[in-house]
Amino acid sequence: MKPMRIFLACADERLKIALLMLLDHQPGMVVAGISDRLPGLLTQVQASQPDVLLLEWDASLQLIADRITNIHNLARPPVIIFLSNRAEHKETIMAAGTDYFVIKDAPPDELLTILNNLRLAETNNMEN
Repeated sequence: MKPMRIFLACADERLKIALLMLLDHQPGMVVAGISDRLPGLLTQVQASQPDVLLLEWDASLQLIADRITNIHNLARPPVIIFLSNRAEHKETIMAAGTDYFVIKDAPPDELLTILNNLRLAETNNMEN
């Protein structure tokens, strides 16, 4: 089974470190790249070809929506999981094309459940 490649696009330094520590202890998951800047993110995601993009940003919703649209237009777009403290942004972010929305303060198990389900689905697709 190939490892799940995850790209972290995160402006919150503390969250980025927490995610790195969390993912480091998960079998079959590797961090394929990290960015703390929105400019150039599309190029970095395209070059690293992750399976999943963990995206956390406190920028304008329109800017984030534009980035999500651009990422979905890649030849091999990753699954996008958006992390935020603002539950009121969920509808807008989901409408922009995000696959999952997770509150940053949620227990880590919520994110891990999503990642493990994605990995299991990918494994099942490869076997069929």
